[in-house]
Amino acid sequence: MRKVIVAAGFVMLAGTAHGQIVEPWIGRWSIDPAGCTSYGTTASTSPLVVTDKTLSWFSSNCRIGKLYKTGQDAHIQAHCSADGIAKDTPVSLKPHGNRMLVIWDSKPVGEMQKCR
Repeated sequence: MRKVIVAAGFVMLAGTAHGQIVEPWIGRWSIDPAGCTSYGTTASTSPLVVTDKTLSWFSSNCRIGKLYKTGQDAHIQAHCSADGIAKDTPVSLKPHGNRMLVIWDSKPVGEMQKCR
């Protein structure tokens, strides 16, 4: 019985980092597939890199301030700096499978694909 309980505990932790659930929007995303293997020079070719604490896309590097979720969607108040200018930026990430709709600074960016 003890082995069954221990095995069940390992199964519950599978796919998580240190017991934490990995959110579906975390990872590297790109509108253009070329952004999955390099860093582009435009908003459409640059990857969006999302961690549990930061966002990085095109010329913006951001720290996640407030975050709330509705279902799998993340609504973020990001503290960003781009080209030497600091700005609070609202970001919405709406994943569905290996695609994600991104709204950056209240403007739809479009749908990105998850990089593998």
